[in-house]
Amino acid sequence: MAFIQPSAEPAQGPARNADFANRARSFVNRALALPGMPILPLASLAGAIAMIVVGGFGTGGLPLTTRMAFWVGLMAINAVKWQLWFIVTIHRPSDWWRSIALASVILNLSLPFEIAGSLALCGIKARIDPTDTWTRALAISAVVAGLIVVLRQYARPDPLPAAAVKPVLPPLLAKAGIPSLSDLTAIVAEDHYCRLHRADGRSVLIHQRFGDALAAVALVEGAQVHRGVWVAASAVIGAQRDGRRWRLVVGKDLRLPVSARFVATVRARGWLRPADLPFIGA
Repeated sequence: MAFIQPSAEPAQGPARNADFANRARSFVNRALALPGMPILPLASLAGAIAMIVVGGFGTGGLPLTTRMAFWVGLMAINAVKWQLWFIVTIHRPSDWWRSIALASVILNLSLPFEIAGSLALCGIKARIDPTDTWTRALAISAVVAGLIVVLRQYARPDPLPAAAVKPVLPPLLAKAGIPSLSDLTAIVAEDHYCRLHRADGRSVLIHQRFGDALAAVALVEGAQVHRGVWVAASAVIGAQRDGRRWRLVVGKDLRLPVSARFVATVRARGWLRPADLPFIGA
């Protein structure tokens, strides 16, 4: 096991800016990897603009500013609602139609109350006809759902663009003596150190903050799955249940915990597929 002291000179100037850019890029990639992104928010914004312009659902008589506040607020609420639904129900591509069909009924049940509440916030009291609202909402949901299903294959982000397919080896890996990105399977925090796991089953312990290690591998295809665990996408074999929690099967013999905070991210990446291996502790 190698032990390597960190450089005494802290990252600053261009290096600090590069770390920030890598973190921002990693966050955007994780967000765009969620099911329904980025079509759902774009479709919701387009829907809000269209309703503002045409005065949909009888809102044409409202002042422009009131109409804008109403439609932007209502569409934002529904975009968040649908996005959360997709995160919970979409585990694999075959789940899309079932998820959308259920959502078109379940999520739209509360729409009359949301409309009345949004109007009330704009200072307007109105009686909403639930039947008419549900009928129109079902039609709108069908259109938006069709756009998501048809266009998501074209809008799906590439978290590792062509320019980054052959990146320069991060200094973190070079310091640890790991010769290539394909040799890195996971990074696990241990107090003020990080243990870098390799594809051959060996590991290297270095003195490094976990946050800095994440920034160093921000352009490597992978994800943080726990407060102190990062895994490489190419090394994930599947997942196993450990009571009420999940553990990712990574590389040859790693079983790494997935915290509740990152379950949605892991599920969106399709990593919670069964791994038919005997369970052993981490």
